[in-house]
Amino acid sequence: MGVRTLVVTDRITERVEKGADILLEADPDDFGAVLSAIRAERPGRISGVMSLGYDNPPVVARLAAELGCPGVPVEVADLCTLKDRRIAALDRAGLPVPRFAVATTADAALAALDRIGLPAVVKPSDRTGSLGVAKLDGRDTARGPVEQALALSPTGRVVVEEYLSGTEHTVAGFALDGVLRVTGFADREYGEKERFFPHFFEGGDTLPSVLDAEQRAEVVRTVQRGVDALGLTTAVVNTDILRTPDGRVYLLEITCRLTGARIATEVMPLATGIDPLPNAVRLALGRPLVEEELRRTRDRAVVQRYLPADGGTVGRVGDLAELARTPGVHDVFWGLDLAPGTVLPHYRGGDEVLAGAITTGPDAAAAEALALDVLSRLPLHLTDRPGTRPAPPEPAP
Repeated sequence: MGVRTLVVTDRITERVEKGADILLEADPDDFGAVLSAIRAERPGRISGVMSLGYDNPPVVARLAAELGCPGVPVEVADLCTLKDRRIAALDRAGLPVPRFAVATTADAALAALDRIGLPAVVKPSDRTGSLGVAKLDGRDTARGPVEQALALSPTGRVVVEEYLSGTEHTVAGFALDGVLRVTGFADREYGEKERFFPHFFEGGDTLPSVLDAEQRAEVVRTVQRGVDALGLTTAVVNTDILRTPDGRVYLLEITCRLTGARIATEVMPLATGIDPLPNAVRLALGRPLVEEELRRTRDRAVVQRYLPADGGTVGRVGDLAELARTPGVHDVFWGLDLAPGTVLPHYRGGDEVLAGAITTGPDAAAAEALALDVLSRLPLHLTDRPGTRPAPPEPAP
């Protein structure tokens, strides 16, 4: 595309080293650290700033403003990322959101449960991903998760939300002049959502969706309303949607970044043929998007499935190359840095995935069966669990 890349990351891997023209080490979620690293490098004029799925729109927006690049306004990036501001803005706009309260103390959060009801969910308002997110199922057990969420929040603020049941979906795309252009629609796999209660386990993503065309259209209309409410005039869009059994659609999350965990950049393109990355680069550079690249060119069943870490010590870890050559396997990968002696954590959130697989098949069920089979055959031995390895998740019924 005629551009050179300066990559800032706190996890330098072989893949990153191959892809970067200039590579700098800094925390991508720390605006000051990133800016200092760039200025120390003196790379010359920077023409655009973007995140490759990392949930740091406020940092990206501030860098763009500081460096004179195109970008989402800082106030919009903050609105899309800070959970307390976002849910309040969506609520004011009349969007369907869970009942919620914002609290700065554990007592205030517990008092909010009287209005919100149980079960509920607590989230640090200014942490990304699933860090500190927990289910609350009783007043007598809620204080611990609430205090943990408060401790994880840099500003000491949590959101307490009504717990909703239903199917969850990811909608990805671009807002162009305020109009949403969808590039991917996936189902989020929560067959074992409460396996690690009070933490939530997401097993991966599935394409195509189980929703029919009319149901998907209703979801997209809700996302468009969210785009309007948050002022996402020109931006990359990523959303988390929940649809209840009675058909009500709730907008749980909407933010101005590429969907992470390789979903927007690999899983969705594998299914649809739509690769959003070149257009995301163009958007960051202030160039016009190429409309032809927003059109679906294939319809393939693709799943990504994860194996959670669940304790133990690594005795032996092997090469994944042979598994990766299995027909239908796009990739199989470790989610953690593993070596003999590595002590595995007990799962508490999305950063504690042991391994994952991206697979294709004639339909979603076949692709999922292949992914689970691959994850059951990982070359991994745990010394404190002789002859065993962590069990892969069971297929959803």
